[in-house]
Amino acid sequence: KYPILLQGPTSAGKTSMIEYLAARTGHRFVRVNNHEHTDLQEYIGQYVSDQNGKLYFQEGILVEAVRQGYWIVLDELNLAPSEVLEALNRLLDDNRELFIPETQQVIKPHPHFMLFATQNPPGLYGGRKVLSRAFRNRFVELHFDDIPDDELEIILRDRCALPQSYSHKLVQIMKDLQRQRQGSQELAGKSVITLRDLFRWADRRPT
Repeated sequence: KYPILLQGPTSAGKTSMIEYLAARTGHRFVRVNNHEHTDLQEYIGQYVSDQNGKLYFQEGILVEAVRQGYWIVLDELNLAPSEVLEALNRLLDDNRELFIPETQQVIKPHPHFMLFATQNPPGLYGGRKVLSRAFRNRFVELHFDDIPDDELEIILRDRCALPQSYSHKLVQIMKDLQRQRQGSQELAGKSVITLRDLFRWADRRPT
């Protein structure tokens, strides 16, 4: 029942694993894609007007997940602005409650509610901040490594119906591009190719 933070390289399967587990256990899965301009209103909600012009509070995705017992994934958490992280503190505490300032409501999570967060390692990826130790201590942390080359070849072969020789060649090209990125000042912190690119490429049935 503890919040879980998954850290690892892009396209390592962090979010996909949670989505898979949610489906297998019969839980609704929702996600928030964070970026530098993520607004707290997306999480908590805001006042909007109905068709008659009357104002009402429309709850955000996090409030809905807490109430209904969804599994929510906060993707790229270390890209989120500090006010978003501060708003999560109370929910991540031992008493686990969510405060809505606009309505002065305090919501206790549904028993099935689970909070997950994902992030790429700061420093290796541009724009990612280092989360404070105090904030990270509120999570159970799981670290993902890159998928081993031989396993990646099997995934490409079986998922995209490719011959083994093609799968091997695609993986080798990806590794070569990644090596060039690591040796380049201009490309430092930027992704030249990810697993998503690799799968899209393989799905084109190269000849």
